[in-house]
Amino acid sequence: MDLKELRRMTLPKLRDFAKQETELQGVIGMEKEALIQAIAKAKGFSYDLPAKDTSAIRSIKHDIQALQKQKAEILTSAPDRKKLKLVQSKIRKLRRLTRHLARETKVEKAAQAAKPAAPAQPSAPAETAPAAG
Repeated sequence: MDLKELRRMTLPKLRDFAKQETELQGVIGMEKEALIQAIAKAKGFSYDLPAKDTSAIRSIKHDIQALQKQKAEILTSAPDRKKLKLVQSKIRKLRRLTRHLARETKVEKAAQAAKPAAPAQPSAPAETAPAAG
C-alpha cells in the first residue's frame, strides 16, 4: 500500500484500514489528509504533501475568458437558452474554483511565514580596546 492508494480510498475505508492495520487511536475524528499522514507514519513510509500547481489560477482565468467569448457569441447569434445556461454555470464554477485556490495559497503563504526562522548563530563578543588611562 502506498500514498496513491491511500488517497484514492474514501474516508470511511481509511478509518477501517487504520483500525485494522495500525494501532492508531482517535481515527474517527481525523480529517482525510491527517489520517493518511498518520497511517504513513505508522506503516513507515514517507509522507509528502500533494504538490499544488501555482499557475492553476492563471490557466483557469484563461478558460473563463474563453467561455465569456463563447457566451457573447451565443447572445449575438440565435440565443440558445440551454447553451447559455451551460456556459454560465461553467463560468460560475471556474470562478468559485479560482477563489478557492486563491484562499488556499494565501493560507499556505501565511503558514510558511509563521514558521520560526532558523536560530541565528550567536556572534562572538566584540572585543573592546582597553580604556586608556
